Amino acid sequence: MVSMRRFGWLFAAGLCHAPACSSTCVDDGAVFNQSLEACMTAGITASATEGSETDASESESDGPTMTAPTEGSATEGSATEGSNSNSNSNSNSNSESATITGGDGGSWCEDKDGDGFGDPANCVPSEPGEDPPAGFVPNDDDCDDGDEHTFPGAAPNDDPEACMTDADGDDWGDNTPTDPDAVPGTDCDDDDASTFPGSAEVEDPSKCMKDEDGDGWGDSSVDDGVDGGSDCYDSNADINPGDRVLYTATDNGEFLAIDTATGDLDVFASVDIGPLAPPYAVITCAISPIDATIYCSQSAKQILIVVDYCSGDTPIELADHGRSICGLGFLDDGTLYGVDSDGDELVTFDPGTGEVLGAKPLTVDGNGVNIQACGMAVDCVGERMLVTDGQNSRILSIDPETGEGTVVADIEEGQWNSVGLEFDPVSKQAFSNNGDRLFQIALDGSNNYMQLPELEQSINDLSYGPTCD
Repeated sequence: MVSMRRFGWLFAAGLCHAPACSSTCVDDGAVFNQSLEACMTAGITASATEGSETDASESESDGPTMTAPTEGSATEGSATEGSNSNSNSNSNSNSESATITGGDGGSWCEDKDGDGFGDPANCVPSEPGEDPPAGFVPNDDDCDDGDEHTFPGAAPNDDPEACMTDADGDDWGDNTPTDPDAVPGTDCDDDDASTFPGSAEVEDPSKCMKDEDGDGWGDSSVDDGVDGGSDCYDSNADINPGDRVLYTATDNGEFLAIDTATGDLDVFASVDIGPLAPPYAVITCAISPIDATIYCSQSAKQILIVVDYCSGDTPIELADHGRSICGLGFLDDGTLYGVDSDGDELVTFDPGTGEVLGAKPLTVDGNGVNIQACGMAVDCVGERMLVTDGQNSRILSIDPETGEGTVVADIEEGQWNSVGLEFDPVSKQAFSNNGDRLFQIALDGSNNYMQLPELEQSINDLSYGPTCD
């Protein structure tokens, strides 16, 4: 086939004729003779000879189909109007377009990062019908051609068209992109696919939170710039503020749910303590942020026990540690701590064996603390260890590296002799008790507190744990 680029067919001017059995064609002004068959091979249909009709003629050639009018042909008043020939008007043929339009109206632009969008600063002209150079694309829409995560529509949840950066692939745009030409999005941590606006949809459908375990609650311990949530156990979907119970453990193996609004205590789970040699006396419990294992202090034997109250199985007894433990608590890294009320020390345990790994004296302002009754909890929002000093009815924040305490709440309620302590990440306050008296206490240094309805009975412990289906 002779291409359009090779021959400038000017059929409208009548420069290609077909008298008798030959045709005269023009190539850039040069006239030469060809047989009719040769002209037809070149993509010219010379069907409209004297007395012929071109009505509804149709060509499927790659090049444009030309009707060459001759003297006496049916051009005037003929049925050529509305024909299906492959002309530039109303063409229904399968011919390819002779022009490829690039992003700059006839140009190809380099796509160094391979994201399908071209660099507007590095474009080359395109010729009709030419293939693009290697690594070039027919648009100039990329605002950062050095980053495959930055391109128009990268963050469709923010904007399906804007040129944004989405490095973590969560479909939300980085709110502080490194390239000034990229449009800022609303993702407060574009390096973490579990952090974006509305990730913790149960807690807040719009705030930019982290929800690693996908339970709809935001991680309580987050980096700057990320909205903190109320989930202290964001690596375990089975433990969150929507699936938890404030409980106390009893010496008969029962676990009682505490209703802070009424003071009611209701059995919701129990364990089989029959195989355990009496006495069985539980003082305090804590749950691991790593695997949700519950540990309790069995004070009668001075050991730790592992409890699965939802299964009802017999607790597992660990090593004899020889300490009088009045409080237990886990830090976020899984380190288990306890308070020894006899030695007035902060003790570190091996969760695997229950053995003591180390101990530090508890102090406030450099002076020792005489803790005779205590409770222990972890403020997972403020990332601090809390201990109730029952003799002084105050709550201390303890530095686990040194054992030094700082007073965060000082309640004028006299000496507390039966003490539990738990942190509520939703209200960001603490629950503590003195026997059957229950308090909600602010931890901001204001010393504000509220006494809640009296409990049905005196208890030793306050802990949050999972509900049981």
